[in-house]
Amino acid sequence: MRFESVRAHPFGPFHDETISLAPGLNVVFGPNEAGKSTWHAALYAGLCGMRRGKGAASAEARRFRDRHRPWDAGGAWAVSAVVALEDGRRVELHQNLASKVDCNASDADLAGRDYTNEILYEGAPDGSRWLGLNRGSFLGAACVRQAQVLRLPDDADALQEDLQRAAATAGADQTAARALDLLADYRREHVGSAQAPTKPLRTSRERVSTSRSVLERAQRAQAEYLERRLELEQFERQAEAREQDAAVLRAASAGQDASHAEARAARAAELSARLRDGPPRATVAGSGRRPTPPYRAAAPYLAAAGTAAGIALALADFLVPGLVAAGLGLAFLAWWRLTTRRAEPPAPDAPTGTAAEEQRLLADFRAEAVRLREEAASLAEQVAPAALAAVREVSPERLAAAERRARTARDACHRARGQLEQIAADLPSVADAEDDLTAARQELGRIERLDRTLATAIEFLERAEERVHRDFAPVLRATLLEWLPRVTGGRYTDCKVDPESLQVDVRTGYGPWRRAGLLSHGTAEQIYLLLRLALARHLVAPGEVCPLILDDVVAACDVERKQVVLETLQAVGATSQVILFTHEEDVRAWARKRLEAPRDALSELPRPRRNQGGIRAVQ
Repeated sequence: MRFESVRAHPFGPFHDETISLAPGLNVVFGPNEAGKSTWHAALYAGLCGMRRGKGAASAEARRFRDRHRPWDAGGAWAVSAVVALEDGRRVELHQNLASKVDCNASDADLAGRDYTNEILYEGAPDGSRWLGLNRGSFLGAACVRQAQVLRLPDDADALQEDLQRAAATAGADQTAARALDLLADYRREHVGSAQAPTKPLRTSRERVSTSRSVLERAQRAQAEYLERRLELEQFERQAEAREQDAAVLRAASAGQDASHAEARAARAAELSARLRDGPPRATVAGSGRRPTPPYRAAAPYLAAAGTAAGIALALADFLVPGLVAAGLGLAFLAWWRLTTRRAEPPAPDAPTGTAAEEQRLLADFRAEAVRLREEAASLAEQVAPAALAAVREVSPERLAAAERRARTARDACHRARGQLEQIAADLPSVADAEDDLTAARQELGRIERLDRTLATAIEFLERAEERVHRDFAPVLRATLLEWLPRVTGGRYTDCKVDPESLQVDVRTGYGPWRRAGLLSHGTAEQIYLLLRLALARHLVAPGEVCPLILDDVVAACDVERKQVVLETLQAVGATSQVILFTHEEDVRAWARKRLEAPRDALSELPRPRRNQGGIRAVQ
């Protein structure tokens, strides 16, 4: 590739001005502020353009814009370049740097031939793609200012992909460096480190830990539920046992009450039979009503108290004892009435009917005994006969205590059941927790396997990259040795290059190696300029030649070495285009003597002149 011309319309201080270039060595001379650096930037921008895409521009792009965008062009900013390719095509590239929209690459000789899509890179046409480079690597390898000569090792990372592509087979488009970058980016995004809080590796481990904690809580809750369930079953058995005990005592008490009622009925029948003819008459003269004994006088009160106590017991949930007590009270009252009437002689005018009343009371006693026996039989059917037969005597206190224990046990059972139902309502699913933990472990395993796979691939590619460096280092060394002894005046005759860091070590004969960056400033600049020439030769795609754009790169050389460097550049210009911008009179003088058209050319920029817009260069 060779530049034929570049046109600024407008670019920096230039408005619709053109500089034409020869295919070999071009020395562009101009005093300070004549626009040399501007034309240097215009050549780069005309070929490569500027990135167009989403996101903020880089700091370097902002500096380029602030430095070279025209101040008085109404927002316009554009540059175009005509380049000749090794395949014979002549291409005109137009770069609208203001809007980055009207950018294209078209054939300079044939109408309708558009090559824009062929070299599109980051949203804009980039002519360095024909060289196998891009606007970043072309800037690092082919565009050199004096201040940047020694910065080449700082740009080593940016050139790694191109170094490896150059070392790979012809036409290979992917490199270990590119693959390493892609793998590192993919690993950083899809795996991450254990310290990155939002990356998959950290989040998946946290998910496993969280799922494990959830499962442990679910298992503890399930164990507590089962424990409470066993407690409930124990409470239910205890309540059933105590209720059975109370039922046995209740049946036994009812049987006792029925037996007592039957005995009272039989006793009443016996008394009724004995006194059927009435009591014997008093034989004592003048006898009237016999005095009432004290127990007989208190009998109605005792009967009333017994009846009231029985009703109170019945209302207090002691049904059977209450009914028994009330029945006894009523029976005692009936007995008192019967015996009182028999004991007292009837009044002379009183009607006789005691026999009928006695029979009615006797029938009541018998009916009550039958009812109590039926109740006792019904209660006995609900309990085990053996348990009922084992009960000898049941007191009301014993029965009340048994029923109280049964109620207490049943209440405890109800409380335990309520607590169990509440636990069951909030009980987490152990199966779901196990499924979540399994899924989390599977995801973590997938990420860890991916991490191991990527680590293995990265290790393999790093070894491949190291092999590439070892393969490419001799190529750079051989190219450097073509010029190193001559440029350094025979002081250094051997060198070695680290393609990874672009560090150069030199020595004389078999002497000690010395790092080039630590030599004198002029010598170091000369060595790294040679390295850039070597990179520009070997980084390009097969069949193409990379032009070199140099700005005051020989300013630090002494007179003798400057002549040697210029001669070296002229020799390089025999096979590739070299564009050297300079402000030095001795370089111009050398060019006037040594350069011959049409292969080489000397272009002189006019001195800046003042006008309304300030100082500018006129071509």
